[in-house]
Amino acid sequence: MASTCTNDLRPDAATRLGRSMKSHAQYGSLRGQHAAYRGRFSTCFVHAFVFLVVATSTTVAKAEVTEAATAGYSPLHPPRVHYQIECAVTPGKELVMQGTEIRGKEIIRFDNTTSRPMQTLAITWFRQGEQTLGITANGKPVMLPAPVTSFPEDFTLPDSVGPGESLTLEVEFVFSGSILREGPDDIWPITNWPRLWWGFPSHDDYKVKLDVPDGYTVATSGRFEPKTGYYYAEAIPSFGVFLCKGYEVLEDQVQDVLIRCLHKPENKECAQLLHKTTIDVIHFYREWLGFYPHRILTIIPGKDYPAGGYPAASSIIVIHGMGRMEEKPELHWRWITAHEIGHQYWGEHVLEKEFPGWLWIGLGLYADREYCRARNLGNQKHRELMSRYIEGVREGLDTTVGRRQQELADVKFDFNNVVVHGKGFSIISALDCVLGKPLFDRIYRRCLKEFAGRRLGLHEFRAVCEHESGHDLGWFFDQWVNSNKFLSYTIASKECTKVGDIYVSKIEVRCLGSLKMPVPVAAHFEDGTRQRTFTNRLRDVGTVRFESRSPLKGVQLDPDQVLPLVFPPPPLEIAEGKMTEAEKAAIDEFRRINAKIEKGETFGDASTPLHAVLSFISTQHGGLRKYFMRLDILRAPLPPDPPKDGTLWPVYAGNAERSELEDTFLLVHSKGKWLWVGSTGNDRDWRTSRPIFEQWAKEKTSEQ
Repeated sequence: MASTCTNDLRPDAATRLGRSMKSHAQYGSLRGQHAAYRGRFSTCFVHAFVFLVVATSTTVAKAEVTEAATAGYSPLHPPRVHYQIECAVTPGKELVMQGTEIRGKEIIRFDNTTSRPMQTLAITWFRQGEQTLGITANGKPVMLPAPVTSFPEDFTLPDSVGPGESLTLEVEFVFSGSILREGPDDIWPITNWPRLWWGFPSHDDYKVKLDVPDGYTVATSGRFEPKTGYYYAEAIPSFGVFLCKGYEVLEDQVQDVLIRCLHKPENKECAQLLHKTTIDVIHFYREWLGFYPHRILTIIPGKDYPAGGYPAASSIIVIHGMGRMEEKPELHWRWITAHEIGHQYWGEHVLEKEFPGWLWIGLGLYADREYCRARNLGNQKHRELMSRYIEGVREGLDTTVGRRQQELADVKFDFNNVVVHGKGFSIISALDCVLGKPLFDRIYRRCLKEFAGRRLGLHEFRAVCEHESGHDLGWFFDQWVNSNKFLSYTIASKECTKVGDIYVSKIEVRCLGSLKMPVPVAAHFEDGTRQRTFTNRLRDVGTVRFESRSPLKGVQLDPDQVLPLVFPPPPLEIAEGKMTEAEKAAIDEFRRINAKIEKGETFGDASTPLHAVLSFISTQHGGLRKYFMRLDILRAPLPPDPPKDGTLWPVYAGNAERSELEDTFLLVHSKGKWLWVGSTGNDRDWRTSRPIFEQWAKEKTSEQ
């Protein structure tokens, strides 16, 4: 007999049984939310690692340790697990299906393909309602705590499983409680079963038999085989089951892929469009990428408003608002279908590694952009995505992508829409623009091939990009991912001169933003010909040159509209709040002392930031002295009193009559005085270069 444990919770507590709580494309309904986006593996669990140990899970201290620790590590490439599940579902009643019972048996098999023995594993399941869970390992009982208070829960095997050896677990499970349905269309999701947990999602195989009362339509992540009565699915991270009543099913075959679309009879027109689009999208993706990752795809209805959709489980996508088809144009329904199918490649076939998941979101959006281009659907949906990010820049939001989870807890804006979707797609689109379509397409295909069933993060993605391109792309990823910099360029001037038999066109392009990258410039001429080239990313002001047989007719930046150009750039708020009387007095004093320095006097006080600036100016000679002497102080916010050592403080300088910022001086406080660190030398926000100034400040204070 397997040992069992029982969890007793309120019988009326509702659960989605692991179903994702967040839509990846619900752009209109996620304002102000930035929680985890892919929680479908469990509603209630926290991440935990599988513990792989030799012979015993008990750690005994020794006088000398000569071996590396074997407990508490997670395998880089977990074994592929085979799940055979036989389950009876008895749905409950009302909105939350009160009194639902799920009773089943499960056989879990895998070969230890790692290089170390396994003795302690972890199992995960949702924790809600009243549950019992019993496990035997190769016929021997496994002891579990009673009760299990949370999942994942680690357990010790009676015998260790060495490299190359096999393990069979027999699991009996019972759930009794309530399931929150997908209102208002009476769809009940079950997307979590007792399964091994390695600390991250992995690809596994499923063979599932369901016993469901008559009258229910069933949708699962697997294909049904009438001869055996099982649903089969291979190499997927999650197996979902959805039960519904009163639904019709559209069904077709695209080569070896079964396409199903569940719908209410009154929503058949929308379902037909989604079904037809699905067939076309899978045809396109297979022609482009050479494969489709699964043998089935099912569309099910979601909420009653057309807000987008999400991948509910492997091979199952949800589309919201089927009953309100007339509220959105045909473009919306075709695009959202292509978008959610794209995530069967990115998120299901290639697994996410990092939080927040901007990379797989961006790569998935790139897939549906290519579909929209191929079917002449325009770029409206993708410009809308970029616009969310651009508006975030204009609002002064910190759009830095690379954040720790604890940092995201303090974010007060819609990080999911603005950054994960908006900027995430913008990054991928910009990379495609810089590298060129043939090269980026090679990178895209390679990642799909090499990371099938594996996790892809920024480190791995950048490595592939650099290997394929032969270039160091740190300048690209550091600016886009690890900073709040934004892209803004404009055409400053253009001229066309005839030289002999040809026309020479010179286009001056000016960088107005803080992010620097090559930007495409397209010129078209009066004879109908066109040319394009890229700007030099190292120059704030650069000139591109064209030679043609006819005069220049027009010129355009980013002709394909693939970059999130912020033009005009947002105004720089050089200091918060109104100028105080104390600040005005300090600036007046600066001007009086500066006039004396101009006449040849020296100044050596550094008790305030402005005094430190004056001391620095008085030591300069020649052109540098003239440059600093001509600048007036626009703002000089007073630092805290007393200032802490290491405090970095700005002083803003420029043309006071026109209130134009030309330079920002940075000072650091150390040992009771202010030290000159450096200046930006331009009118941009100094905070975009803060890491550099902080490094200089450390070097300056260490010299004292």
